[in-house]
Amino acid sequence: MRARLLAAIITAFLQLPGLTDVSAADAPDDFAYALPIEGVGDDALYRVVIPPAVYEGVAFADLRDVRIFNGEGETVPHAFRPLRAEREQPAPVPLPYFALRGIQGTQVADLDIALESNNGNISLRVKSRDESSEASDLLGYLVDLSAHEEKFSKLTLDWNSPPGGYIGTVNVESSSDLKNWSSLVRNAPLMSLSQGGQQLERKNVSLRGGRYKYLRLTWPEQNKIIELTRISAQPVDKRTPLDRASKNVSANVDSRKQGDYIADVGGPFPIDRLTIRLPQDNSVAPIRIYSRNTPDVEWRRVASTTAYRLRQDGQFIENTTLSISPRAHRYWLFRVDQQGGGIGAGTIDVEAGWLAHEIIFAARGSKPFRLAFGNSRVQRNALPVKTLVPNWGTDTVPSIALANTGSSETLAGPTATRKRIDPKKAGLWTALLAGVSVLGVMAWRIARQMNQDEK
Repeated sequence: MRARLLAAIITAFLQLPGLTDVSAADAPDDFAYALPIEGVGDDALYRVVIPPAVYEGVAFADLRDVRIFNGEGETVPHAFRPLRAEREQPAPVPLPYFALRGIQGTQVADLDIALESNNGNISLRVKSRDESSEASDLLGYLVDLSAHEEKFSKLTLDWNSPPGGYIGTVNVESSSDLKNWSSLVRNAPLMSLSQGGQQLERKNVSLRGGRYKYLRLTWPEQNKIIELTRISAQPVDKRTPLDRASKNVSANVDSRKQGDYIADVGGPFPIDRLTIRLPQDNSVAPIRIYSRNTPDVEWRRVASTTAYRLRQDGQFIENTTLSISPRAHRYWLFRVDQQGGGIGAGTIDVEAGWLAHEIIFAARGSKPFRLAFGNSRVQRNALPVKTLVPNWGTDTVPSIALANTGSSETLAGPTATRKRIDPKKAGLWTALLAGVSVLGVMAWRIARQMNQDEK
């Protein structure tokens, strides 16, 4: 009889309303927010780039609580397109370059420059208006790109850093005939410094992604010209640009530990780029970076870098963007090494960048379609992209039209995203505890009866 009573208790709890009905949550009004999907026509498949509002409103970092609803309020089949890792860029191309020299006081524009080819060897002929003195002063450099048809996105300059390091700027001009020159880049910062055991370098000069025949490098008058040891150029990647997004936040001082600065990016964005900007000029700071998705878990180490903000001859030289492995974390910790004095007063400004997810869906049913998100009760129901899209990964994959999202609308609101106890698990635990209680009572009664029999 007691066994039947225990079984009845468990059955009763499992049959409570809502314990086994998880699919009931898949209705639009049970989600926190929704975005109207615009631009849906007669195609079978559409793709939507996930906007920042979705990352800020979901209940789960893996986007399991994202749904596409049609005009009848039905969920339609959908899949997430895998994040497309950026392909490695082509290898840098070493370029021939020639020093431009003249007598003291000569301007580089006063030189008559020509390149001569002899048995496959290229030599530089430079004439100055004043032939009476030997050309000895370094005025700049000529870079020959005439043998290359591709476009280039940046130059990389190498030099042997002098004692004490180097900070300066360089100008870049382009020409197709060595006679007429046009300005391409002005006052591009260059740097090579050692600080606190860290090597700080800035040797890249961004170009416009164009095709150039000749480049001329010169230094402003107030800058010291450096002897270059190598010049290379980075070919432009010919791929279609990826959909990237970014968000600016402030990392504020954490009063619990000196040197800690915490930033809340507002949601589990798949961040793979960080640009750190220090608050004061002439600052250099080694920084260790950590992240986590909720405040109740341990910080995870992400990367180490050195941030800097230096002013030289009216020009700012700042650290470049840091690439990291994608982290879908909301909270970020920037731990500044205090050995060099920290960063002084102020906060750290951070630009976080990411590759946006894409959701692909089948346009089943009538319009309008909506992208709903923010529901702590739902389970993952996205299909594998290979299941949703025929011939995925082959040359015969069907076309997938691009649709857009409109302004966000509130449905159930933020309460829908709050983590709630799973009613089925709660019922099972309650039933288990009830069963243990019944067994405890049974054991107590049996022990009591045995004591009475012994008497």
